[in-house]
This record gives sequence, C-alpha cells and structure tokens, in this order.
Amino acid sequence: MILTTSTLTGLFSALLRSAVAVILVAFLISVVAIAGVVVYGASIFTALLVVAGFNLGLIAAALGYVLFGGGTRRA
Repeated sequence: MILTTSTLTGLFSALLRSAVAVILVAFLISVVAIAGVVVYGASIFTALLVVAGFNLGLIAAALGYVLFGGGTRRA
C-alpha cells in the first residue's frame, strides 16, 4: 500500500509538468518519511520504500511520455 501510494504520488506530480512541483512533492515526501522514522519509529525500510515508490512513479510518467508521445500532436 505504501509503494502504491507513493508511486501514484510520483506519477501525478510528474503529470503537473512543472519541475518546481516535482521538487516540492519530493521534498514533502522525504520530510514525511524522515518524520515517520524519527517521530513514530517506523523502519528505515519503509522510508526507503516511500522514496523508491515516488521515483518509480516519475519513471513511469517519463516512460509514458516517451512511448506515447507526451501529448504532442503529429502532423
């Protein structure tokens, strides 16, 4: 569930097509992951899973743009 949520977060932030939005979401996800480890005693593996899921979402969006043309129209 953690991997799915963070993957979809990465995918939807990549769909915003703004580098600032992707950086902001990545920062917020890392803050939440670190707070989960420090404050609530979550495992380091869980924090790494959140970061890996976010990156997987970004990679999925990039592959979608490459494979399906990124919304550009062909003449």
